[in-house]
Amino acid sequence: MYEARYDHASDKEPTHLVVRVVPWDAGPAAVGGSYEVGEVMVRLLVGTLASAAVLLVGIDLVAGDGVQLRPGAVIVLVGALVVAFSRRRHVFWVGVVAAVFVGAMSLGPGIPDVRGDRGLAVAVVRALAWVSLLVAAAAGTRLIWTGRSRRDRKLKAGRRQAAPAENGLPRDWRRPAQVVGLVVLCAIGAELLAAYGESTGDPGAIAFSVVFFAALYGAPAVLTRDLVRRRGWGWPSMLLLFAALGVTEACLVDQSLFSSHYQGYDGWEESREATLIPALGISAFNAYNFVVGHVIFSFGAPVAVAEGWRAERAREPWLGIRGSLVAAVAYVGAATLILSDPESRSGSPVQLLSSVVVVAALALSAALVGTRGTATRAPRDTLRDVPVWAVFAVALIAALITGAVPETWNGFVVGTTVTGLLVVAFLAVTRRRPWPARHVAAVGLAFMVARGLLAFTYYPLIGEVATVPKYLHNTVMLLAVAAAGLVAMRLRDTRSPAS
Repeated sequence: MYEARYDHASDKEPTHLVVRVVPWDAGPAAVGGSYEVGEVMVRLLVGTLASAAVLLVGIDLVAGDGVQLRPGAVIVLVGALVVAFSRRRHVFWVGVVAAVFVGAMSLGPGIPDVRGDRGLAVAVVRALAWVSLLVAAAAGTRLIWTGRSRRDRKLKAGRRQAAPAENGLPRDWRRPAQVVGLVVLCAIGAELLAAYGESTGDPGAIAFSVVFFAALYGAPAVLTRDLVRRRGWGWPSMLLLFAALGVTEACLVDQSLFSSHYQGYDGWEESREATLIPALGISAFNAYNFVVGHVIFSFGAPVAVAEGWRAERAREPWLGIRGSLVAAVAYVGAATLILSDPESRSGSPVQLLSSVVVVAALALSAALVGTRGTATRAPRDTLRDVPVWAVFAVALIAALITGAVPETWNGFVVGTTVTGLLVVAFLAVTRRRPWPARHVAAVGLAFMVARGLLAFTYYPLIGEVATVPKYLHNTVMLLAVAAAGLVAMRLRDTRSPAS
């Protein structure tokens, strides 16, 4: 096994790179102490990930439940294979994320096992699986850290000191903070803001939901946003890709659009029957509510607000290779856990195949619209003279109307009409003059505020929650969204429009 080593001629800004190829097992003297990565640590990472996969499968076998292919075992096994066949520094992140993610997701069912609820053998196997995941995470972290040369670290430290701070926050930390804020905002907008689930008013369940839904919704949101920005596309392409993600979630991942009684939610069957299309086996209102809801609350509105935090970077990608890999692994892991639930297997083969065709058509449309827009785009004046609060007010009225319509055919017609008119108006205006990032953020904030306000009018559709925790939950979530949106709307930038 060989690897390219890079040595800078000095600690200053390098003018050239000297590349040497040395064996993996060469000692520090052979490489001058630079970029030392141990083959033993690589084997340890691969071995512990593979061992964890075997042990996770073995838990059910030891318990007498037969062989069951757990999603966690698949995730860590894929991580082991990726590291084994591509031993690059950024790939080690895949192993670390797989180990940490599976370990965190197994805490809930694993604690009773370790206590001995299913016997001593299961407790031992579960404990060994956790130890393997912990060692894998440590080995991967060690590989990532030692993969940096001391000179490279000094050079980066010098650049950080020389780089000016922006608004009091060092430049190196602003982009990660923006990404973390976006994925958390996606989790809040998609699930917690509506306050319809069992986690409402439960701090522990809320904390878990933030992490899990950040992976399920936030990770694909930031990946899609980065794809659009790297290609030089605009919001029309981004919304089409978000629609593809919405169809993927509702039809291919949790398959809730095809379910007649999903997860025991109150009123699910009555709502579905009110606008049922027998030939398709779906509810027209649910199709509108689920897909458009994902486009707006799970992806679009959080991205619009997050881009407003740093308007000068609204058209730039935020993730590198490493961050993209972490986001991809997080999304696949979360989606796999959803798919492992028997409640998420409601679609027929024909329905699933049709959903794949719709997703592909939306993705192709996004590429065609984006390519055409890139070819014809020219510098134009932006709508900076339009009051941002006027944009917020118009969007809030539209959002309240679409959010308050009944789950009937009349509600479906009103909701789709208002949504369609808003989209047409948005596209018509932006074709003439692109919007500043703060105006786009105002639209996203308006929809999330409307959802937060309407959540005060009902109780969760599943589970029991007392009055005080319920309204405290609504208040905290609405304040969090409002704070994030107000920051985006108040910041001004004259350099880069968002669309």
